[in-house]
Amino acid sequence: MSAKYFYTVKGARQGPTTLDELKSLAAREELNRSDLIWAEGMGAWQPAGSTADIFQGLPPDLDPGMVANTASADTMPPPLPPAMPPTMPGTSTLNPAQHGSLFYWYVHVLKSYAGFEGRATRREFWSFFLVNFCIGFLTALIAALCGDSGVLSLLYGFATLIPYLAVGIRRMHDTDRSGWWILLPIGNLIYWAEDGKPT
Repeated sequence: MSAKYFYTVKGARQGPTTLDELKSLAAREELNRSDLIWAEGMGAWQPAGSTADIFQGLPPDLDPGMVANTASADTMPPPLPPAMPPTMPGTSTLNPAQHGSLFYWYVHVLKSYAGFEGRATRREFWSFFLVNFCIGFLTALIAALCGDSGVLSLLYGFATLIPYLAVGIRRMHDTDRSGWWILLPIGNLIYWAEDGKPT
C-alpha cells in the first residue's frame, strides 16, 4: 500500500493523494518545490523539493524550498504554518474587508478595553467613535422621554470612557505621535483623521 500524501497549493491543504499524483502535479508545474507536503511518518510539513522522487528529471525552480515547521507525527497531518507572522500585542491587523461593520469595530475596541499600547486604524477609531456617539445619544434620548434624570446615559459614558481614551491613544500611536496629544483640543481631531504611518 502506497503512502498517502497531503500537500499545499497557495497555502490551502489538498489531499490525500499518491506519490505518482504528486509527480504528475510537479510535471504540470502545479506543484512547486517550495509547496509543503506531508505523509504519515513525517514529523513535519516539508518542502516538496526536499523529496527527490517528486521532481526527478525536472528542471530546478527559481525559488527552491522553504524551511519546514516542526509538528507532531499523528495519523492526520499537522496544521499548516501560519500565513502571517504573529503580531505585537495591542496591534490591530484585522482585515476591514472581512470585518467591515461599524458594530464589529465597536465590540473590538470594547474587548481591548484598557489596551493603551499598539496602534488603532483610522477605521477602527472612527467606527467606535460613531457607534459610541449614537448609543450615547440614544441613552440620553430615552432618559429624556422617560423623564429620567440621565443616570443611564451617565453610566454608559463612564463605562465607555476608558475604551474611548485607549482607542484614541492607540490612534495617536498610529500617526506616530504620543498619546498625550489627545489632550489637545481640536488638534486631536485633525490627527485622528490622518492616515496611519507605516511602522
